[in-house]
Amino acid sequence: MAQDDPKHEPQGETAPSEGPTSVLIAVGLLGVSACYAIGGLQIRVPERWQTAPGMLPTILGISLFIMSAMLLAKAIRGGALRVRFVEEVQDSSLARAGTTFLIVGIYYFGLLALLPFEVASSVFLLAMFWLYWRDGSTAVRVATAIGLPIFITLTFKAAFEIPLPGQGDLVLLTQYLMVSH
Repeated sequence: MAQDDPKHEPQGETAPSEGPTSVLIAVGLLGVSACYAIGGLQIRVPERWQTAPGMLPTILGISLFIMSAMLLAKAIRGGALRVRFVEEVQDSSLARAGTTFLIVGIYYFGLLALLPFEVASSVFLLAMFWLYWRDGSTAVRVATAIGLPIFITLTFKAAFEIPLPGQGDLVLLTQYLMVSH
């Protein structure tokens, strides 16, 4: 039994190499978590701090910030900054992570600013399914991408009376069109 043979190494002692992907993800999560925490602090407190609606996003933002900082520190200790970035960029996981980041940005800052939640979310889900759910049938992916935002809308608006982001209200527009014709 050879000591240098990777087949005979005990499990748990070898970790995947940390690369620039981990650093980029950690830095992105640091930014997102800081935005959540700061946004939560900016929500007006109605009476006491215990009733503050911004408490949950602030706590989640702070905890995500701490976990992201730990991920960043682990990646740097693992030698992530010593890896040649050009080699890592050619890795498909980094390309997919960058594409995901771009799609989420387009969804949040573009589609939701222009379209109703259901339409924007359907387009977003179709893009994400194209990227990550390649083995599913097209009909199932399209049905899920259309059905899930409608289900979420009906659940949140009807059951909880919680408004959703996006421009306009597709449910009210549909009701109006059905009644007016």
